[in-house]
Amino acid sequence: MNAIEVRRYMSQAWRIRIELKAAYASRIELRSMAEKMTASYSLTPGGPHEGSSKVENYALRLVELSDDIAESEGKLIEVLEETKRMISLAPDPLQRAVLTMYHIEGRTAEQTAYEVGYSLRQIWRVMNSAYEEIAKRLS
Repeated sequence: MNAIEVRRYMSQAWRIRIELKAAYASRIELRSMAEKMTASYSLTPGGPHEGSSKVENYALRLVELSDDIAESEGKLIEVLEETKRMISLAPDPLQRAVLTMYHIEGRTAEQTAYEVGYSLRQIWRVMNSAYEEIAKRLS
């Protein structure tokens, strides 16, 4: 695994977190819409599932979305555990701290730079050298 692959692997958590935020928002919206259904409206034909009502369609979509969320949460946990293991391979405590803030805690590079008291450019250098060191140790 080279440094670019290490960075890409660790960055998966960002993508999964973004997908989960969108899914959580969709779940809230679906629940809200399902709660607004009245008894008479619930008998109205629903559309894609022949013979089903709109309430049933909302319930099915909500169950499917909840399953997708559970799967994504499981994947996020796996990625974060492996990322923590990889970060522990970095030789320098500063590198480990910066990578933890960025990849595990989900802080932006700007927030990480502010917290550590470094410039943004220095933070990127610290992270890039950490990726190189981790890649060497994984090879």
